[in-house]
Amino acid sequence: MIQNNYFQSNEDLKEHFYDLIDWNEIVPIYENQFSDAKLYESTKNARLEMAPSSVEEAVAYYEEILKSCGEISGMYVSQVASTVDAKGLKFENGEVIHPKEMVDVIQMYHDAGLGPAAFKRKYGGLGVPSIIKAMIAEIMYRSDSSITIAVGSMGLAAILEVCASEEMKQEWIPKLISGNYTVTMGLSEPDFGSDLPNITTKAVKNGEDWLLNGTKRFQTVACGINGNPGITLTLARTGTQESGARGLSFFIVENKDYQIQGIEKKLGIKASATCETVFENSKGHLVGKEGFGLVKYVMGMLNGARLSVSSQGTGIVTAAYEEAFKYANERIQFGKAIYEIPAVKRMLDRMERELAGMRCLMVEAAYSVDKYYWYEDGREVYPEESKTAKFWEKVANTLTPISKYYNSEMCNDLVYDGLQVLGGAGYTEDYDLSRLYRDARITNIYDGTTQIQVNAAIGGITSGMTGTGTFRAYLDHLAKGSEGNKTLTEIRNLFESIVDTFKLIQDQGTKEAYSFEVVESAARVVIGYLMERSKNKSKSRKELRSKWCQEFHKDSYAILTSNHIKLKSV
Repeated sequence: MIQNNYFQSNEDLKEHFYDLIDWNEIVPIYENQFSDAKLYESTKNARLEMAPSSVEEAVAYYEEILKSCGEISGMYVSQVASTVDAKGLKFENGEVIHPKEMVDVIQMYHDAGLGPAAFKRKYGGLGVPSIIKAMIAEIMYRSDSSITIAVGSMGLAAILEVCASEEMKQEWIPKLISGNYTVTMGLSEPDFGSDLPNITTKAVKNGEDWLLNGTKRFQTVACGINGNPGITLTLARTGTQESGARGLSFFIVENKDYQIQGIEKKLGIKASATCETVFENSKGHLVGKEGFGLVKYVMGMLNGARLSVSSQGTGIVTAAYEEAFKYANERIQFGKAIYEIPAVKRMLDRMERELAGMRCLMVEAAYSVDKYYWYEDGREVYPEESKTAKFWEKVANTLTPISKYYNSEMCNDLVYDGLQVLGGAGYTEDYDLSRLYRDARITNIYDGTTQIQVNAAIGGITSGMTGTGTFRAYLDHLAKGSEGNKTLTEIRNLFESIVDTFKLIQDQGTKEAYSFEVVESAARVVIGYLMERSKNKSKSRKELRSKWCQEFHKDSYAILTSNHIKLKSV
């Protein structure tokens, strides 16, 4: 793979960081008016030493993190990715063995302090907002998915900051960070994948302890890394089987207390251990309140996972585009570089602008979380702040499944084209496109398939498009500064007609079958507005962004027209 710093060499990502994001909107909210810096002055708590005391200090801190991440990902991880993929995993006597090259670069991330990016400083984390977490994930996923999954898995435990008791947070989060734990979501079972309300893993109280029995499937890195510790955040039944979602609770179970039955042989992410785990009177530590496991805690954890997959899609496509672009400019046929062949150039141009749209959506979804998530901190909230936070929470609940669905589907689409640029060479293992193509395929499957994301988003879109609806207000917010763009106005009007037509469908089954057309249309409208906003704010690449917008809107108009025709024909 191309070897360079994956932050400093990415002009579009850098422009988002330096010019397009208004840090004055995010930093004071996230930093709670720099309370950590003030607390450090009085307590000298070492965990708070890096806490910024101004927006400028915060941005400089974030910049150093991204540069460090870009250096490790682009200079080291990228160079062992194909080797790690080729070696894959071994399973012997109940133990999963990872390639040494993988273990070495994982340690580099941990030595740089990048493992605990998801946690607050007071527990030993980096203390960065969701936008920076999204950028870190994109950079890491560009270099390799299997390695990034292993390092980034720790971020799943950030849900503990929301739902665990303060005593549990202080006990477990610093331990996870210092011990370089891996973390997995203990949800799916052999007979229940997405049908979580009916899972059968049982948790029974035995004195002061909880003991779990059952089997979980598709448990990513539940084994830990070559003997290192790991935990499974496990959904288990504490009520009766008939109690459904309300009978499920949430537990921490350490990997020393369960067995790895085997690992899956997969199409892609071959060095990411996908385990089947068996609980036999395994000790569990109850998180939060009994019975809240699925209805509150797991859904919060899945939102974070959706953002991560959105970043994964963006990172994989960045790798595919850069590798394909390099090849197209070096491969000479008919006396010229194949980049000069119009059909090839057209594919690469589409990859470039659609990637720009994916990144806009990735950043915006993370931004929407940053605009409300502080509300979970328990800090004092004024009525107007509460109103704003609740608005952005509703936006985030719709935008995060849209970003997961859209960036994972587009990832598959664009990596397909990237491989096509290389032709027969792309189909061989001599080039990285074949690995990227295989790794891309999981993105629209795990952490909720595209169909589940569509189901999660459709209600927020349709109910949100009423006269006083949240999604309508959000689109109006995005449209500021682009009111004079006739093409965008036509696309918005077409979207309104699509929603109206969808609402006229009487049969619920038919509605569910055609929800995709509505959600896809909503995604194109949102991204269209975001790309226009980026163009308007751009200082150095306005001409390029104008070209992207023009072609993106043209494609959107065609997509929405097609979707409208389909819905009218129902």
